Amino acid sequence: MADLTPDDPTPDHPSDPQSPLTRREQRRREEARRAAPESPLEEDRREYPGQQDEDSELNEVNEDGDGGGGHGQNHGASGDDAVVVGTDSSGTPVIVRPAGRKGYQTVTVNRDRSLDAEKQAKKEARRKRRRRRNIALTSAFAVFVLLVAGLSFALKAILPDPVAEDYPGPGGAEVVFSVHEGEGAIAIGNRLVEEDIVASSAAFIEAVNQSRSENSIQPGDYPLKKKMAAADAAAILQRDGQGQVHYVAVNRGMRLNEALSAVSESTGISVQDLEAAAADPTDFGLPAEAPSLEGYLAPGEYRFPVDAEPAEIFAMMIEPTMAELEEQGITDEAEQFRVITIASILEAEALTDDYPIVAGIIENRLDPANEETGGYLQIDATVIYGLGQRQLQFSEEDKQDASNEYNTYAHRGLPPGPIGAPSTQAIDAAAHPEDNDYYYWVTTNIETGETKFAEDYAQHRIYQQEYRDYCADHAEICG
Repeated sequence: MADLTPDDPTPDHPSDPQSPLTRREQRRREEARRAAPESPLEEDRREYPGQQDEDSELNEVNEDGDGGGGHGQNHGASGDDAVVVGTDSSGTPVIVRPAGRKGYQTVTVNRDRSLDAEKQAKKEARRKRRRRRNIALTSAFAVFVLLVAGLSFALKAILPDPVAEDYPGPGGAEVVFSVHEGEGAIAIGNRLVEEDIVASSAAFIEAVNQSRSENSIQPGDYPLKKKMAAADAAAILQRDGQGQVHYVAVNRGMRLNEALSAVSESTGISVQDLEAAAADPTDFGLPAEAPSLEGYLAPGEYRFPVDAEPAEIFAMMIEPTMAELEEQGITDEAEQFRVITIASILEAEALTDDYPIVAGIIENRLDPANEETGGYLQIDATVIYGLGQRQLQFSEEDKQDASNEYNTYAHRGLPPGPIGAPSTQAIDAAAHPEDNDYYYWVTTNIETGETKFAEDYAQHRIYQQEYRDYCADHAEICG
């Protein structure tokens, strides 16, 4: 780049063979040049030595007038103001700024911006490499998953399915299993295992899945057995071969009001509607003296169609009782009523094995000529029924209360009607009582069921004291 000033018209290069300068003058100028402040161009070249070739090319462009630099492009610029005029061949910004005392301009490369561009390029390269790496890893993982899936299907086709643990059946003791609202097959299967009804939840779920039944498992109580085959349990819970039903269980000794509540809870029919349907016992073939359906609803498990009416339900529950009476040869309605009443007392007062003995005692007491009771039954269970209670104890005042029609201490003979649902064993014993000379019995141990019988009241009082002593020590049992 030419370096001319108004005060020095001679060439700026003393080494030029055309220069008339003497050696002394050359040395003088060289020393002056070295003593002078370093120009911005030289400063740039010293700081960025790698840019000397580019600077030279840019300077040549300025000298030829093609670069737009020098005085023309930055006319009016002063001080250290810098102007970006373009980029070099690599895309790096180029800055033009005035160069101090001699009035010419220098062209420099913005190294900071060049470094920023280089960092940005490296960052972009890393991003591309990372993206390519992620794509490769994803593809490899997808291939791995496909290979594993294919291998599992191949092994499943080759290897036999593991057999879930299962009981052979047909099962042991009967149990009642309750299915709760919202329970699925898995939850039901787990509880079946906990109660030792099926051997494994897997076997039960497999049985449900393989079942052709169109019925789903509905909430309710179901009769199952301990250690039964999973397929048998699934068939019962799915009601295989039958439509949807309402399940009701009537226990031995259950009273009428309790049975109606159980039916209502299962079927959704209100207790009031059931009571209205049962208001006239003669509608169901009972004798006119029967005050209600009490005692005629046979204990057992029932599955009523979902559309069954109350009358249909009661007919289904009464039929087993009437069938048992006929089987025992009791066909007269009045005799049937008497047997059912005595059977209900046996169910409430005695153990199964003692039914025939106690039935004989009841017949002995009912004899008006007997000197021990004079025709009074004197049975606690009837008094308690008339009080509408379920506890074993009652007061002396209750014992003397004649307003209680079921108080057999105050009224001779049988109570007005049955006091609960008798079992077939109780009906059989009432129909065929044991002939004996006992008039009294008392259970002296509620837990073991130990019962003692006496022919006279003196002996009976001794046994009664044993019972009182037991209750004093076991108040939570006697109530």
